[in-house]
Amino acid sequence: MNALIINQWSTNKGDRSVAYFLIRELLKAGVDEITISTSNIRYWQAFNEFSGAKVKFIPFGWTTTFRKAPRQTILARLEMKLKHAIFRSVAMPLIRGALIKGINPWYVRMFCTRQYLEAVKKADVVISTGGHRVTTLLVKDMQISAAFDMAIALLNKKPLVLWSQTIGPLDFRKPVNRQFVQKILQGCFRIIIRDANSVAVLRDMGVPPESISETRDSVFGLYDLVKDVKKPSEREAILGVSVYMVQKRTPEEKKAYADSFSQLIDHAVDRGYSVQFFPMQTTHADVPCIRDIINACQHKDKITLVDWCPETPEHIKMVADCRLFVGHKTHSVIYALAVGTPVIAVAYHRKTQAFMEQFGLQEYCITDAELEGAKLLTLFDHVSACLDQVSEIEIGHACRAGSRVQDDFLAMVNEIRNKLTSGPQR
Repeated sequence: MNALIINQWSTNKGDRSVAYFLIRELLKAGVDEITISTSNIRYWQAFNEFSGAKVKFIPFGWTTTFRKAPRQTILARLEMKLKHAIFRSVAMPLIRGALIKGINPWYVRMFCTRQYLEAVKKADVVISTGGHRVTTLLVKDMQISAAFDMAIALLNKKPLVLWSQTIGPLDFRKPVNRQFVQKILQGCFRIIIRDANSVAVLRDMGVPPESISETRDSVFGLYDLVKDVKKPSEREAILGVSVYMVQKRTPEEKKAYADSFSQLIDHAVDRGYSVQFFPMQTTHADVPCIRDIINACQHKDKITLVDWCPETPEHIKMVADCRLFVGHKTHSVIYALAVGTPVIAVAYHRKTQAFMEQFGLQEYCITDAELEGAKLLTLFDHVSACLDQVSEIEIGHACRAGSRVQDDFLAMVNEIRNKLTSGPQR
């Protein structure tokens, strides 16, 4: 069986963890050919977690990344702008029109990378890596490479599975773009969501209920990477912190953000903690934000930055060594929940609140709008009074969620196998 995993962002630590789970579970299920379509191949060059496994990395169908390190020249920037312009004004409209009309025209190969198109044609199943791909939250009308690549899979009549996804919000300025995304969702073989809030969005897009099922986030399936988890009271007093920096912030908002976290850090250090910052981007794009926070702190000597790029198993084990964690990036929260590290979650999207609710720990979650130093201090003191009890709750839920997501993934793979043996692909 040949599996193609698409929409994988190579520099995102959460995405890398999902890829680790997918590779591991596909190998366990006996899938012998795995190809991963990723945003930039070079960030996977040192990956050797599954020695001997047949795992291949290829670019997106539509890609604007350079094969080698990006060149910081005027010509390179102009080339990048030109690629984006072609994508928006030529490639996307043509692929969109083809999918809406239900045709697979000859000109597709002009805009799609050769490696991706070949991988799609060879694949028995195409799996859109779990996370948050189908949304207009960050890009208007979802005019993104992820949608382009999903459309290519559907144009080639491949079973497309949206695995462990959050869907929405989906707000469109142009009806034709809504119709395009609707065609993608309605054309999926299965849409397996990770939070119940996505159901209403899918129903609004006309997706039949029989195509939808629910699981948990893939990274909960990695709960078993850490054996013999210690009680928080028995761990070294380390406060782990991960931030979120994709949102656009004014200078005033940046200062308020840094001040909120610095107040919490100084409060923790006064109570005997040291602090470790965990970047969630392999490019360290979030490090400038972390530096701003550190500069606003009084006890800089008690703060360290994990300034290398540990792969998923090591990263998760380091989170398991923390006594307490504060996470703003969604998968940093999931790491902590998965290994029984009491966590204070800051939600930039409803999905983070949903994960905390799944564990019965919504009282330790605040939204972006609520973020301020005083609230973080209150939550820190609240959770500090019951660390071991919170950890026990997390471990119990993580075991159940992890087992479920492993079972659900295997069931999906077996369903594809049965489809392949019972008849031709649709």
